[in-house]
Amino acid sequence: MQWGRLYQTNNILKQSLNDDNTGIDINETNQQNDIPPKVNELTQNNIIEAAAAHTSSRSSLIGTKSIGVDYGLVRTGIAVTVGYEPKPLAILSDLNATELSLQIIKYVELEEASQIIVGLPLHKNGTEAEQTTLTRDFVQHLVVAISAHFGPDDGMPIYLWDERYTSKEAASRARAKNPRANLFKELDADAACIILEHYYNDNGVGAEKVLLPDNENIRSAVEEAWQVRKNEREMKRKRLKEERISSLNAKQMAMERARILDEQLANSRSNPLTKKKKKKKKKKKSGEKKWLTL
Repeated sequence: MQWGRLYQTNNILKQSLNDDNTGIDINETNQQNDIPPKVNELTQNNIIEAAAAHTSSRSSLIGTKSIGVDYGLVRTGIAVTVGYEPKPLAILSDLNATELSLQIIKYVELEEASQIIVGLPLHKNGTEAEQTTLTRDFVQHLVVAISAHFGPDDGMPIYLWDERYTSKEAASRARAKNPRANLFKELDADAACIILEHYYNDNGVGAEKVLLPDNENIRSAVEEAWQVRKNEREMKRKRLKEERISSLNAKQMAMERARILDEQLANSRSNPLTKKKKKKKKKKKSGEKKWLTL
């Protein structure tokens, strides 16, 4: 993944230099044989650093790991990305809003993501459709579940992203790869990938942040649930710490016992009284052998 980023940033820098008409040919510069190795290495490092800085200035989302969601009443596609090469994770079927929210939370934790991007289906002219309303209704369930689990104060932000044409694009890509592809099984997860791809390409500009419903009872319930979860996490953290300390103490005691045993063995080998006893035993045994031969 790191090399892929360097390759991409290097290409971006090359394109920028060409656009600025600087007349610098990076490939030609790198291929010159009369440049000393150390100077050439410095040039390469400067190019990489400049490319990384240039790419970072163009996108504030680099390094941000996101879960993409293509919501549907029957099937919901889940994808993940850190800004490059989104990959499908799962297709979740026949789940109600609560069950689906819990599954999304599971994938957020497994992937250690820092935000969720949900596709918002709109008409071609940008107006809201029936599926738009259904998606917004689900997202209200999701934001409550997410806030109760990760905290109500941006513990895990959720954004809605215009997903017009993503399903058609996913279908055309799937057919291009495999004309016999089973779109019923693959389309939703691929559409979630495209949602993330477009979101990152546009640097998230235009995304709609999802907020908790303006309802005192809901916010109170969310904060109470979050407090319970925080207490459980703190208790778990303390328990794990105590277990680690106990395990460390047991190891130290075992090492101390082993050290004492080694010292006792060393002392017994160097003790002259022990050596004399061993010699006496040997003499006694040799006398018994002589008696038997007489």
